[in-house]
Amino acid sequence: MRIVYVLGTSTGGVGTHVKALARDVAAAGHEIGIIGPASTDEHFGFSSLPGVRFAALDMGTGIGVRDAALIIRLRSLIGSFDADIVHAHGFRAGFVALLSVRTARRRPRLIISLHNQASGHGLRGTVETGIETLLAKGADLTLGASTDLVDRARELGAVDARFLPVAAPEVHPVPAEAVLATRAALGEEFGFGPETVIVLAVGRVAPQKNYPMLIRALGHLGDAQVSTVASDRTTPELVVLIAGAADPTVLDEVQGQYESLAATSAIPALHFLGPRDDVAALNAAADLYVLTSVWEARALVLQEALISGQAIIATSTGGTTELVGDAGILIDSDDDTGLAAAIAELATDPTRRAELAARAQSRGAQLPDEREVAKELVGIYTELMPSQVG
Repeated sequence: MRIVYVLGTSTGGVGTHVKALARDVAAAGHEIGIIGPASTDEHFGFSSLPGVRFAALDMGTGIGVRDAALIIRLRSLIGSFDADIVHAHGFRAGFVALLSVRTARRRPRLIISLHNQASGHGLRGTVETGIETLLAKGADLTLGASTDLVDRARELGAVDARFLPVAAPEVHPVPAEAVLATRAALGEEFGFGPETVIVLAVGRVAPQKNYPMLIRALGHLGDAQVSTVASDRTTPELVVLIAGAADPTVLDEVQGQYESLAATSAIPALHFLGPRDDVAALNAAADLYVLTSVWEARALVLQEALISGQAIIATSTGGTTELVGDAGILIDSDDDTGLAAAIAELATDPTRRAELAARAQSRGAQLPDEREVAKELVGIYTELMPSQVG
């Protein structure tokens, strides 16, 4: 089969997912093309994958008059690949791909993968719902990275909607000596000792991640309501580390919020690490893992934390609940008091941390890997194609 992936600008989960699919589906003997922004190729290296052809096309963001030229260009690129299947990832790529495929002389099958929920309000929300409906009814198949996305597509009239997990990249075990070295290096850099409890959050500093909730929770750690959770245990020193790229405006706001709170309250130290390529080592070195997102489909960073065996606290939104199950503490979205209580409980109870870590590792071992997801997807591609196509 000849399969073309279409995606927009990405620096995170979507690009990681597409790269893994392209690599593994190409390795299974199929011809793969990828169409997307040059910057996304620079970040993920699609064009260096064996058996994969890449064509640059800047998807842009909003809908406008320039889309007509974009649709024509994408239709031409899809035709040059002679695609049997076009698999678009995300709302923007899906919208442009749908309009391109509809007007193609030879119409390939169209699959649209949804990785995020529409979050607009007012006029924007109305427009987004219209596009969601168009995609649901126009695609041959809609794939959702979480079951709530699948349910939403079905509500909007999807011809065929199914759940397909987005798998985390392989996580290699971190030797004990490397864990100690990472803790020591972090302690030396940020001035904390070996007994300090490290609270780790991984994810870009952006509105969806809701780091203001984490800051508010730090301010609640001294409240009587929260302190009773650990009243019979010694409260250790805490340090909070956030690893990930940052939207400069959001970073300034979060840092300002923290500094204002720290000026009037005794709260744990907070440090922004920026983008890191040693997340596995950070996971292994940390004592707690916190995810405060407003919504997630199936966060790769959360899967990595499960596989690494972390004591997890996460907001119960989107696909997180089904992903974590009883292998972590789940709290309501934006519940900073609940987050503070959970941090206080785990920070003072190493036995409870170890119990959750063991549950997480057991659950992480059951998650499908990238090759298993690619194999399932090849089966879906084959199902959609006429029998004479191999």
